[in-house]
Amino acid sequence: MKQFFLILLLSLMASSAYCCDCLEKPSIRKNWESANQVFIGNVIKVDSLLYGGYGEKVYSFTIKIKKSFKGDIYSGRDYRTILYVDTAACDFPFAIGGEYLIYAKQDNFVLNCSLCSRTDLLNNVSKEELNAIADLQKEDFKNRKQIRIIKFQNNTEYQIDLVKNSFEESLKRKNLIIYLLSGVVVTLLLIILVFLIKRNKHIN
Repeated sequence: MKQFFLILLLSLMASSAYCCDCLEKPSIRKNWESANQVFIGNVIKVDSLLYGGYGEKVYSFTIKIKKSFKGDIYSGRDYRTILYVDTAACDFPFAIGGEYLIYAKQDNFVLNCSLCSRTDLLNNVSKEELNAIADLQKEDFKNRKQIRIIKFQNNTEYQIDLVKNSFEESLKRKNLIIYLLSGVVVTLLLIILVFLIKRNKHIN
């Protein structure tokens, strides 16, 4: 019953005076590029015991990810929390039990969704859009793979430079030691030579 009233309250807020003025929804690619995470998920829980800095009510939706298109998902970490602020005109009001395609933005480790994004109930999303984001996912994976290869190559070059610089420094130190030893030997020879000359003079 409590959840029913929460959903009813959210529905009333969505249609209240706080209306969101969206000129038009972005293209699939543009929405993809602006989102930090894109995934299909089920809303399993909502909490309303939070308040913002100005006393505004904040709702916390817990969403279980079914399929991720963008954003790393690790084993055992397939839940996300998306916040809804009742005074934020464009925050997306989810319904418990609903399955959504979600384009989420991240701000200071907090996820949020806008009514002006392409976030919607999965039943309302066309196959063309799902195919398009699947293609974008492949493109993103390919680009990230190329970046990792470039980073690996750069890292390999860096390691080679380190070895080269280390070898050059070692060679410089060896040369310095050789110069120092040569100087010591020359000095000792000069001292011996001077000693022998003085000795010969003294004998004569």
